[in-house]
Amino acid sequence: MARTADHEQRRRQVAEALMAVVGERGLARTTLADVADHAGVSVGLVQRYFRSKAQLLRFGVEHMYHRAEQRLQEVSDGPVSSVRDWLDRATETLLPLDDERVRELTVWLEFLPAALADPEMLRMHRETTRTLADALIEALEIAVREGELPADRDPRAEAVALIACVDGLTLHHIVTAEPFTAEAIRTALTTHLDRLFTAPESPRTP
Repeated sequence: MARTADHEQRRRQVAEALMAVVGERGLARTTLADVADHAGVSVGLVQRYFRSKAQLLRFGVEHMYHRAEQRLQEVSDGPVSSVRDWLDRATETLLPLDDERVRELTVWLEFLPAALADPEMLRMHRETTRTLADALIEALEIAVREGELPADRDPRAEAVALIACVDGLTLHHIVTAEPFTAEAIRTALTTHLDRLFTAPESPRTP
């Protein structure tokens, strides 16, 4: 059991090093030697766990998505007062609002083009995104049933729009910078949810 735990710890150590190096240098300029050096281990040890750079990258993607899922699970396990409250907390975990998430999401932007050329990474990306979409759809359906969300809202369409909103804010915060500051993208997300949960005004009678 201890050997298995050590094995997994080593793999996580290498994955963390991959995140750091890709975040600093970009995916194209990252080598197994760079990752080994950052992790403080030999290239041979890295190759013992990952026989190719492609295998290492796939594990890095899986590691990154797992951490995002853990943050969402922590929100679900914690106290929430409403579906809106859960959505506020859950979607905020997806934004690059601290150094750790900035690094992870910078790497995510580097990985996306690579995923288009790697069927396994593309599968992981699509499955993770589909899982997120399903969770948002379910939450929005509950909000409609309980009268928290206006009845004219389409949970599936709104879930897709919400993911696109989060991804767009992430992209601009990391790549564009001003005016997409951390505070600005947090406010933009809140504004999007405010509009989503606001009932349309009744037409005025003449």
